[in-house]
Amino acid sequence: MSYAAAFAAIEVTVMGALPVGSTTGNVNYFIVDTVKGAIVGQVVLPNAVRQNQSVVLTVKVPSNVSSLAIGTFDDAGNFQASTFLSVDSPVAGDPSGAVGPSGR
Repeated sequence: MSYAAAFAAIEVTVMGALPVGSTTGNVNYFIVDTVKGAIVGQVVLPNAVRQNQSVVLTVKVPSNVSSLAIGTFDDAGNFQASTFLSVDSPVAGDPSGAVGPSGR
């Protein structure tokens, strides 16, 4: 396996609406490959915002991920999936870049 193939990455989208309230700090949200049980990405967001606010973030993760979830870990180390954030799961073989006929 080549070096580039071993460290290839894809982009996934994290989206949702942040809780409304007074911001008292930041929260580390982890993107987890639920099949492998591995952390593959991380985002840091405020724990609350003063008014309704949606987030849409692009995050790079390893290209060999399967099913993804986003959330936090409790004091016992158990993963707690977020109820207001989601992460799209990549589709194998999803084409990227421009498509269509080429001609001059």
